[in-house]
Amino acid sequence: MPRTALTVTTSAKTGVTQPSMVAVDAANGNSFVNTGREMIEINNGGVSSITVTFVTTLQYQGYAIADQTVTVTNGTVKICGPFDTALFNDTTDSTIGIDYSSGTSVTARVTKLGST
Repeated sequence: MPRTALTVTTSAKTGVTQPSMVAVDAANGNSFVNTGREMIEINNGGVSSITVTFVTTLQYQGYAIADQTVTVTNGTVKICGPFDTALFNDTTDSTIGIDYSSGTSVTARVTKLGST
């Protein structure tokens, strides 16, 4: 199954109301269009820590670069990003792939830094 796309909200100097966080798709993973100006907030409302994996796509001299993993302890929110487009973007659709060790009580939202 394809990854479930997360909606990206762009900030503005006049202010933007943040949308509610949405449940993550632990079975298929999530994705969002990455311009290098995005961050993702991950809220772990579960009872155990989770590992979030940001999939890398770049290789160096034929060797894969390791995925970026982040531990989100239970009862906390972590903000991750920005993400280098050359390292993380899928070459077909400019999205970044995100996997979760568990999706129980885990929500997320993505914000893009708007222009000045």
